[in-house]
Amino acid sequence: MSAVDRYDLYEAAAQSPDMEARFLRAVHAAHPRTLREDFCGSAAVCRAWLDLDPSHLAVCVDNDPGALDALRARATPAQLERITVVEKDVLDANERADIVCALNFPVGYWHTRAALLRYLRSARERLNPGGVFVCDIYGGASAFIVGESDQELRGGVLYTWEQRDADPTTGIVENAMHFRLPDGREIADAFTYRWRLWSIPELRDALADAGFASSEVHNRLGDAIDHEGNLHVRPVIDAGLELDDDYVVYVVARRD
Repeated sequence: MSAVDRYDLYEAAAQSPDMEARFLRAVHAAHPRTLREDFCGSAAVCRAWLDLDPSHLAVCVDNDPGALDALRARATPAQLERITVVEKDVLDANERADIVCALNFPVGYWHTRAALLRYLRSARERLNPGGVFVCDIYGGASAFIVGESDQELRGGVLYTWEQRDADPTTGIVENAMHFRLPDGREIADAFTYRWRLWSIPELRDALADAGFASSEVHNRLGDAIDHEGNLHVRPVIDAGLELDDDYVVYVVARRD
């Protein structure tokens, strides 16, 4: 029976690395070179970032050695030459970049505003002048409803997202990712999380208090890719769009 890597399953279920890398380049709106991916896991976004341009560099930060082993197993030798791998807590990693991203909801690891502010200030300090910090959050009408949702992935893998506990009085949720393989094997609790769900205004207020010059909200990864491979993006307010009842948004904060 062949081995199954949970990071392969995670990337298939939860990530769109190429579009996310193009989105990060687009929201920077200048000529970013170095991307720092906090809580990087197997660093799918950084690997896609390197594929966009041979001059791009990446900093991959995670305190889980298993995740960084997964990164090294997936990156090509040419990519590894342009990746700085940092096995540290994100608060202790001093490597600088033009873009710092924290994707797939990891700002939820900070359960108090004081802890969130500490991280956001740290992220801002690691940005080069004119840099941007990008994170995502989810919310809406069903944000604190307990339940499961299923999705069939390529190859006949059934992916289940479970919100097993949620307390709207504290904002704390507990979630898990499960997989059932075509041969009947089940991988329960492949990844588990205990997050604080920050609202959009709470997060933007914290970004302002952390010293960012401005922030904006995007509810999609872009509108179109032009003939040069550049993605065109518009914040929600500029596009005249409304959020869905249940949403995932990308919050972009700019350093002067």
